[in-house]
Amino acid sequence: MRIAEITLQTDRLHEMKQFYSVVLEFPIEEETTESFTVQAGQSRLIFQQSFSSKGFYHFAFTIPANQLEEAGQWVQRKGISLYTKDNKNQYFFEDWNATAFYFYDPQGNLVEFIAHHALQNAAQSPFGAHSMIRISEIGLPLYQFEEGLARICEDFSLQVWRGGSKQFAGVGDEEGLFILIDMTRPWFPDGRMPVVAPVKVVIEGKANHFVELSGLPYHLGSATVH
Repeated sequence: MRIAEITLQTDRLHEMKQFYSVVLEFPIEEETTESFTVQAGQSRLIFQQSFSSKGFYHFAFTIPANQLEEAGQWVQRKGISLYTKDNKNQYFFEDWNATAFYFYDPQGNLVEFIAHHALQNAAQSPFGAHSMIRISEIGLPLYQFEEGLARICEDFSLQVWRGGSKQFAGVGDEEGLFILIDMTRPWFPDGRMPVVAPVKVVIEGKANHFVELSGLPYHLGSATVH
C-alpha cells in the first residue's frame, strides 16, 4: 500500500508551514490563505486551517534503511528534540523489522521517521529533506475497533500486517499502513490517549474509491497516480 497524500487540520497554520517548509525543508507544492501542501518524497502532506483543532495526529515518513542515525542527527541539528524515554530515542520493532524515532511538530502531532530494514532503499548521499521516501503511516483511532478494522480491510482489500492485537493493528504493508488503534489504548511511545480528528487519506489504487467510517471524520480513498 502506498499513501499518495494525507490532509490534516491545524489551528497553527503559519507555525506549521514554517516548521515543515523552513525547518524540515519540505518543498511547498501549493499554498493558500487556508492551507498548504508540502512534498514528502512520493507523498503529499496537506494542512488545512481549523479554528477548533484541539487534537493531534500520528503519522510517519519512511526514510532510507541505512540512514536512521544520520536522520536523527539531522533533525536534532534543526533544534528539534527527539522523544526520549528511559534514555532511549530509537525503537526497534521486531515484528516489522524496522527502527524508528519520534518528535513533535508545533501542533503536538506525533511525527515518526521509520527505517524498514527489509526495503531495498539504502541511500549514499547525505541525509536531507530530499531523502524522504514517502508518508508510510497514518493513525486512525477507532471507537469500534473490530468493526472499523474489518471495514477497512474489506473495502481496500488489505490485511493486518505482521502482528496486531484487539486494540492495535497496522493494515497494509511496509510501504504504507493505516495504523488502527482503539480509543482506550495509549499511543506508543509517549502514552497519550488517542484523539479523533478529521483526516483525509488517499492511497494509490483504483480511481474514485472512497470510504467513510460511521461516526468518524475520516475520508479514506484511493486514486490512480501518474
